[in-house]
Amino acid sequence: MGDFAKAHSFTARWEGGFTDHPADPGGVTNHGVSLRFLRGQKEDIDGDGDIDGDDVRALGAEDAARIMRREFWDPMKLDEVKPLCAAVLYDAAVNMGAGCARRMAQKALGVPADGVWGPVTWSALRVCDDRKTAAAICHIRRARYHELAGRNAALGAFLKGWLRRVDALETFVETERDADAGKSVRKTSGVRRGRRAVAAEEKAS
Repeated sequence: MGDFAKAHSFTARWEGGFTDHPADPGGVTNHGVSLRFLRGQKEDIDGDGDIDGDDVRALGAEDAARIMRREFWDPMKLDEVKPLCAAVLYDAAVNMGAGCARRMAQKALGVPADGVWGPVTWSALRVCDDRKTAAAICHIRRARYHELAGRNAALGAFLKGWLRRVDALETFVETERDADAGKSVRKTSGVRRGRRAVAAEEKAS
């Protein structure tokens, strides 16, 4: 099922290092963790008794991974979600919020998009086609970015980068699917070769 290390490796590449974009509502950000987020979580990274830009600057990659896992991966129970969907949903949650990610998953699955993952949503997640659902979430996410940029002109500065990120995520989904398919083929071929060797041995004896 979901693999946090693999999912986070993709997300971390896109979140990058320290940024201070004037149009970013989260404020200064490092490794994808904003000052606003740190304050909301009461994370005093440098231990000086307050939470400010210095805490963002002091944030390391391991700190960011720990915080993101605690705030996004674990609450969404992505260990229990199929791997491609888990990676896509994790990246969406980090970038757009867990509630938005949950609703996008529900839209892709064709269940009521209320942002609450109850028995209906979980049943759909367990039986879905992993690649097709992951790709559908990416399409929904792309449309959502266009909607956000159209509604708020200040966010237009981020649109091109957002779309590149979704394009890269779709490539990641296809690459991981092909890699898994290759492993399956190699495993099956090995089993078949083993069976043929046993059969040949039986005939010779």
